[in-house]
Amino acid sequence: MNRLPGRPISAKASLRPGAHARPGAHARPGAHARPGRHDRARGVALVEFSLVLIPFLYLLMGMVDLGRGIYVNNAVAQAAREIARVTSVHPCTGSPCTTYGPETRAVIDTQKRLIPGLADSGIVVDCTDVANNPVTVTAGNSCPAGQFIRVTVTVPFQVVTPFIPTPKNFSFSSVSHVQVP
Repeated sequence: MNRLPGRPISAKASLRPGAHARPGAHARPGAHARPGRHDRARGVALVEFSLVLIPFLYLLMGMVDLGRGIYVNNAVAQAAREIARVTSVHPCTGSPCTTYGPETRAVIDTQKRLIPGLADSGIVVDCTDVANNPVTVTAGNSCPAGQFIRVTVTVPFQVVTPFIPTPKNFSFSSVSHVQVP
């Protein structure tokens, strides 16, 4: 311990923790029964922590929901583009498609693994003209050249954060068009 010149070292300053100032002096019985200043400060800190914790967790869960929503929105748009691109090169039969080629089926299966909640019922592939009117395709045939493959992907989404006012049946959807070569 450093001592300033001209200042004596007090008896209490040189004691180790738990030692008493006088030999033989003992703490009063029940000295710790009444909380001291340190105990009250800890109690105040605990109350302040509990008051700040709830809004902090609410904001944290909201940020997680926002991140999930952005991911699912981007993934649905990417899935629609990928499925439309592959289906235009490797056509399916019927409109809406009833039988997919192996390449299209592989892309759909990959997208189902990447996007939580995506099912076959959320993917609609059909044939349209340039004005986006449905083109009738007979069974067993594929979309004719010069027409467009339209893929609609829809995924349900539910927020995790409680008390956020969102519709019960909230979903993300994306549509992509690719011309058949």
